Amino acid sequence: MRQHVTKLFSVLIICVLVTFCKSIEPSSSGEKALYPFVKDEQVGFLDDQLNTEITAQFKFLDGKVWPYTFSEGLAAVNFFGRVGYVNEDGKIKIDPKFDYAAPFRNGLALVRNNGQYGFINQSGDYVIKPQFWMAKSFHDGRAAVQKQKGGKWGYINRDGEYIIPLTLNGAKNFSNGYAAVQTPEHNEWGYIDTNGNTIIEPKYRKSKSFAEGLSPVLLDFKQWGYINENGAIILEAQFLEAAPFSEDKAAVAMPMDKNDLQKKKFGYINKRGSFIIKPQFDKAYSFKNGRARVKMDGKFGYIDTEGNLIANAIYDQAWDFDGKFALVKLDNKFGYINKQGIFVLEPIS
Repeated sequence: MRQHVTKLFSVLIICVLVTFCKSIEPSSSGEKALYPFVKDEQVGFLDDQLNTEITAQFKFLDGKVWPYTFSEGLAAVNFFGRVGYVNEDGKIKIDPKFDYAAPFRNGLALVRNNGQYGFINQSGDYVIKPQFWMAKSFHDGRAAVQKQKGGKWGYINRDGEYIIPLTLNGAKNFSNGYAAVQTPEHNEWGYIDTNGNTIIEPKYRKSKSFAEGLSPVLLDFKQWGYINENGAIILEAQFLEAAPFSEDKAAVAMPMDKNDLQKKKFGYINKRGSFIIKPQFDKAYSFKNGRARVKMDGKFGYIDTEGNLIANAIYDQAWDFDGKFALVKLDNKFGYINKQGIFVLEPIS
């Protein structure tokens, strides 16, 4: 008996030591949390204690690249109208030579030069030369591309080879191995795998991407429901609008007046289709890090998972929480709030 207790005690000690060691290991991503701030129309970056990590020196443009965000150690920033990349020390890593540049994903970034899209590596070299009228970033090793304006869509691999030819009327990003595509035969949406095989037959007027095993699709009476990855209807058509699930919740819209479907409010459902936050918002966005943006009377605020307003709807623009903080815009000035809705950096310009 004593030997058994001694062995059990030894095992418990080992478990505690392993847990402790893991708790002090550095993040596997190795990325620092850096937050952009604006001062005198210049952009710099703060650390997660809101101390200046990179002084304000990059041109601020409130466009597609904003807010400047680090991904895989690099951030796309604007240099007087041209976009390049800087590293976490604020040094230029890739010269500003692009019209547009997206965050890096698995070593590649989508960029636009002279109106055409291509892909670069972290050295700034083209892996896939600019040749597309429109393109999307890589997901699951595939990128949706459109060769000409108004032309068909297809998918390429990381070598720029067409895995799925330019035959589609519409193409969304892959998610968990599935992508929603619009076929030319009947203009309906279905789902394919990364090799182009049809997984769910095209029969929906509209569809969105899979997340957490479910996808919103437009069903009967122009109302949205949800299907699973086998194409089975899990939640019947009942919503005027529906977003993919995030953190076990999905933002959906319901009519407030049966005679006027434009009068609608957004709330949140669980995967059984039950409302866990009743419809009350003019617009609602997906949860991230336990908080969600909502819109009321043209202004943005934030709610927690119970639907409580943790930040009143007073902001002209707002972004999802990134770690501990969320970027907000108020009277053309930018600041940060914490998860309690309290300013940790007052709006500055």
